[in-house]
Amino acid sequence: MWIERFYLLSAPIDLALSHCKQVFLQVKVNGTATVEDMDTGGGEKKPCTTLRKLLTRNQANGNLTSDKQVHEIVNTAMDTAAATQKRPLNTGPKNHHEFAHYQRRNGTYLSGRVEAIPTCYLKETSLQYPDIKHSWMCEGKLLILHDPQHPNNFQLFNQRWTLGQPVIVSNVSKHMKVEELWTPEAFSKDFGHDRPDLIDCRRNEPLNGYQIKCFWDGFEDQSKRLTDADGQPLILKLKDWPTSEDFAESMPSRFQDLMSALPMPQYTQRNGQLNLAGRLPEFFVKPDLGPKMYIAYGLAKYPQSGTTNLHLDVSDAVNVMVFVAHEKELEPDVMKLIEDSDCDELMKKRITDDGEIPGALWHIYDACDADKMRDLLNKVALELGMELEPYHDPIHDQQFYLDKNLRQRLADEYGVYGYPILQCVGDAVFIPAGAPHQVQNLNGCVKVAEDFVSPEHLHHCFNLTQEFRLLSNTHANHEDKLQVKNIIYHAIKDAVAVLDQSESIEK
Repeated sequence: MWIERFYLLSAPIDLALSHCKQVFLQVKVNGTATVEDMDTGGGEKKPCTTLRKLLTRNQANGNLTSDKQVHEIVNTAMDTAAATQKRPLNTGPKNHHEFAHYQRRNGTYLSGRVEAIPTCYLKETSLQYPDIKHSWMCEGKLLILHDPQHPNNFQLFNQRWTLGQPVIVSNVSKHMKVEELWTPEAFSKDFGHDRPDLIDCRRNEPLNGYQIKCFWDGFEDQSKRLTDADGQPLILKLKDWPTSEDFAESMPSRFQDLMSALPMPQYTQRNGQLNLAGRLPEFFVKPDLGPKMYIAYGLAKYPQSGTTNLHLDVSDAVNVMVFVAHEKELEPDVMKLIEDSDCDELMKKRITDDGEIPGALWHIYDACDADKMRDLLNKVALELGMELEPYHDPIHDQQFYLDKNLRQRLADEYGVYGYPILQCVGDAVFIPAGAPHQVQNLNGCVKVAEDFVSPEHLHHCFNLTQEFRLLSNTHANHEDKLQVKNIIYHAIKDAVAVLDQSESIEK
């Protein structure tokens, strides 16, 4: 099916398209389409009346064939969505923290989860899904799928993805040509003369003019690294590479290798059935959703520094660890960081018992906790004597890396806990749109990420686009680069067309 869940953002759209979320389209992979009846309560089954009234309100015979009518329906949904952004995002019980250091200019707050995330136990889920190899980390709240190519992974994945949780899929690199395409030697050979911007992780400053070969030469050998004014080796990263060219054109063999191995192709392929970005017509300038590479040296000696500070993305993403440089001189520092990482014992046993090499330490938080985190970060900024500038945001500005002390304050003062994740070779980490997250490379890592737009988190994409407009005009995120309104427009238009065709077949 191309849409199993179609989340939009507010109550009026849910009233108009609520059945999209539950049964909307049961469009099978083979291309056939049916619109199924649903249980509306009391055991009585009725047609999808709310949706059908919307689709057929001006028609005598019920067939929707006019482009003008499709336009009217989609525009009504879009106008309603924009109008309702002034309403509180959480209309349930008031359970959010009383924010003393952060105020939204539109008066709407992310209040945290209304219901706790259910804890899962392997004994139970193994009986429910005996053919799907999986395990649970983070005390039964984080799903790890172990066979990236298994055709039934979607069942378990979608349960957690619908809740806005991250998911890990391991062993992805086993289906990739790692030695041929993804090692430092391979990149240095193919692109050694390129001069991309390098970034000093500790100072967050760019280094320009160096051939990328200098970066790769020191990837596994600290003695060959560029040094600072004091003669200390620099901790460098190569971000968003290639920066301007389409990955598919600049690295075609690597693009094909990655795309053939990515798990959950319904979401992660450019034209995946559940990747709504693929609904944009060909004549549109498509948003740049990657792939992009995130490559950096290990930071284990500097536990208070992040390779990527706390931030969030307007779209969903999958990040694959394709190569880890095992720096033996960093092992004591790496193990100390793992002990202080907040990871549970099962996660740590991947390193201590299973012998996997840890690449990066992630901390991912629920999207609904972002405002509580902003309140804490603004409080910390004031404690440090920093000025809170208008039209800026502590998460969007990537000002902070949450070390153990800050993570503990977040838990103690706001009741917010994240998902600490040790990403090893072959792990694909799925990050929901709007979920604050940070990354610290323990060893040198080669990661490649692909963005996508899933129906489950489309409401976060829309809300973030509105949020970005409130940032300063010079902010990197001020512009709607995702074209989320166009994506919503054409996704609904496609859905209406399929429903219209289905109703014609029924008659």
